[in-house]
Amino acid sequence: MLTEKDAIHIELQPFLFARKNLYHILHTLFLEQTNENLLRELGHMRTFDELKEFHEGGRILASFFKQWTKKEKAHSEREEYRRLFIGPGILVAPPWESYYRSKERLLFEEWTLQIRELYHLLGLQFLRENYEPDDHLLLELEFMIFLIELSLQASELEKIQELIAIQILLHKEHLSIWIPEFCKRIIDHTNSRLYLGAAMLLEDFLDFDFTSLLEVREALANV
Repeated sequence: MLTEKDAIHIELQPFLFARKNLYHILHTLFLEQTNENLLRELGHMRTFDELKEFHEGGRILASFFKQWTKKEKAHSEREEYRRLFIGPGILVAPPWESYYRSKERLLFEEWTLQIRELYHLLGLQFLRENYEPDDHLLLELEFMIFLIELSLQASELEKIQELIAIQILLHKEHLSIWIPEFCKRIIDHTNSRLYLGAAMLLEDFLDFDFTSLLEVREALANV
């Protein structure tokens, strides 16, 4: 017979898998589209068709991938990615946490070291540590995916509670602080439906995910 702890652990699995899947999609959306194959793979996902029923960002992305067929489109999205996130020139939406939290808009600030310490706490280290900022959007999304994977593998409820607490901390001390402004910059300054939809989806999902994690933490505390 299943114990109450076992039952809750089993009930959490679909929630964790769904979160992992969406974080993977968001991570892929914000990768540089170096060729049309990456966009084609995204377009084959059914997730956007499911999201469009209740999310504007999902609707925009579903429409984009339904109409996307040509290499020229991949080229234009690649150019827009560079304009937004890489340069040359002034970036529209720099993808580093420290930029948004520093009054001087600098990188490698205290928040870079804070997120680095959190990586180290879980036994992770950025390969380009000290050469590139550790607080890049893609790294922080990868870290959340890693934490979700650990939660899926955990067999003890206490370990899951610990990992959920770290994910809440990641939201509260990092993601929820800087990503809304990052997304707003994209929404206000791009004509790309790909990055408009991606930014809208990222901002709204992070807010929903944070709220969901708080509810899960409360439920687990009452077991």
